[in-house]
Amino acid sequence: MADQIDRLRFQLRTLPPAPSIPAVDSVSARVEDLIGITTGVSAQIKHCLSDLMSGESAKAALQAYSNAVAPLGEALTELGRMHAEIAHYNFTTHPAHRGSPPNLELPRQEVNKTVSGCCEAADEILDVAAIELRDAAVKLMPSPSRLQPGTPGRALRAGSALPSLPPRASRRHAVTPHAAKSR
Repeated sequence: MADQIDRLRFQLRTLPPAPSIPAVDSVSARVEDLIGITTGVSAQIKHCLSDLMSGESAKAALQAYSNAVAPLGEALTELGRMHAEIAHYNFTTHPAHRGSPPNLELPRQEVNKTVSGCCEAADEILDVAAIELRDAAVKLMPSPSRLQPGTPGRALRAGSALPSLPPRASRRHAVTPHAAKSR
């Protein structure tokens, strides 16, 4: 889900900059993307609350996912505000002043200011949500103490949330020096 947020942030940055006003369709698509992410986080919270998960890792993941809900809601508010401003401008303000471009410049500037502010705020808020979701993913990873003893290369490296690669000898189809001598 954090990767989905990163894609959403990228898509927000590709919206046309001022003085252009983004299309309502493109903003609607970003709102729908964010709703899908928020729904996914909600499903993860339900999963953590179910009897399938128990223990400290489930509690930690539940807390991390819950921490992501507030920023997602705030980002949805910002995108909703941006969507409403653009829709109002396109369907109310612009048609009313179509024959008088000087009267349209001030509303255009106001919409651009609102859209830029909403995009920046949503980007920052979504960054916080992505951090929370990555934290949840790390907390859901099995701890080294739960791994089977003697499983090489499965412990977490210091400072990394990614498991280390297994040694070459344990990879399938790898030829060890001992196996090469016995041939």
